Amino acid sequence: MAGGPIFPCSAIPVTAGLVFPRIHVCAGANFKRVEGLGVTDATTLTSDAIWALVFQMPPTLPTGTGKLRLMSLANATTGVLKVNPKWLSVAAEEDPSATALNAEGTGTITWSTGDNDQFKETLVALDADTLVASELVVMHLTFEDTDTTLAVASTHLASIIWE
Repeated sequence: MAGGPIFPCSAIPVTAGLVFPRIHVCAGANFKRVEGLGVTDATTLTSDAIWALVFQMPPTLPTGTGKLRLMSLANATTGVLKVNPKWLSVAAEEDPSATALNAEGTGTITWSTGDNDQFKETLVALDADTLVASELVVMHLTFEDTDTTLAVASTHLASIIWE
């Protein structure tokens, strides 16, 4: 059985000037606007850009593998964006700042000819820690400066699903 999506109940831009609330405006005439997590372009990205996200897990988790699902938009026909989710499952009465976040490893979101204004889906298995029912997932969604070449700002929707 698949499950989700679970959306962040908190999304805080940590790296001022590099991440920000953003509205992507598509060039087409029909559906045009998507609000999401903004990330600056590769020229401005001079260090890792971080969004602090919190997800509330349900009392019973679905079966399958928990995954971070990113749906990304950019008005680009070339370029890559490097992303590395770092997270931890935290119980009530537990201090999330007392334990290091676990990195999933760097993934790549690639834009090529014809990809402008199209949703790019990225799935990352959340196995660096254990997802636990009724706990909180605290995450630094880290967009890495190294090897990022995307020349325009991008917009991202984040959720946790099970497959």
